[in-house]
Amino acid sequence: MKQWNGLLKKEWVTMKWPLLVSAVLGIIVMSFVPHLLVNFIGIKAHVFEVALVICFIWAGASVLAPVTALFIMLEREMKRPDVWFHSTASIFKLVGVKALFATLIGAVALLIPTTVLAIQHVLFSSTMATFDDLLFFGSIFIVIIFAVSISFMSIGFFFWVIDRLMKPYIKGFSIVATIIIFLVASRQYALFALSELYEKLFLIGPIDLMKVKNPKINVDFIYFDHTETFFYTGEILFDAFFTAAIFIIAAVLFEKKVRL
Repeated sequence: MKQWNGLLKKEWVTMKWPLLVSAVLGIIVMSFVPHLLVNFIGIKAHVFEVALVICFIWAGASVLAPVTALFIMLEREMKRPDVWFHSTASIFKLVGVKALFATLIGAVALLIPTTVLAIQHVLFSSTMATFDDLLFFGSIFIVIIFAVSISFMSIGFFFWVIDRLMKPYIKGFSIVATIIIFLVASRQYALFALSELYEKLFLIGPIDLMKVKNPKINVDFIYFDHTETFFYTGEILFDAFFTAAIFIIAAVLFEKKVRL
């Protein structure tokens, strides 16, 4: 545990100022830009509605925060791999700590717009939607974005390792080859996800969130009907297993090939 804490502290010391500046800048933009657009530029919309759009964009962009942070940390270490690998920690600790730190960055990146939007809703109440509706569907959106961001990070790490494996042989063309492999693999996975086999194996155990929530969301005296909000237990378990497995495979390849 002390080794984990030490490695995490190292990452924090190295990246704390860029992260703090980004967080403060994000808070300022999401808190004050909506007022600037409505009160000074004259956009015909409620302050909360503008804040909702800006926070939504920020949260959506945060899906790339973990993988971007992980790339930055890995590339920094690979400038002096002899120093990094001099540690007695296993490859799973060396990479796992960075993945954990990147995950925390992604979580905070989502927490910031969520908190700002909640404060905006309290201070500048809007008839756009009730707080309960925003909380319910906003929570679903945030959880999905966070889960996808972790998946992106794992996949990104895998293809980063693939690039490192090919670099000694094809030099600068390794990135092109990696992109081609990524596109082909993505296409094959998409076809698999649309197949009958995938449906039979993983689209099982449906969870209907509408059973715990009124499907009608009141928005300015009209409503939207949500007739279907299904998640599948089988698909969730498969995605979790796939994300963990591909990260472990990448770490093993990194240990066996790149580290030597």
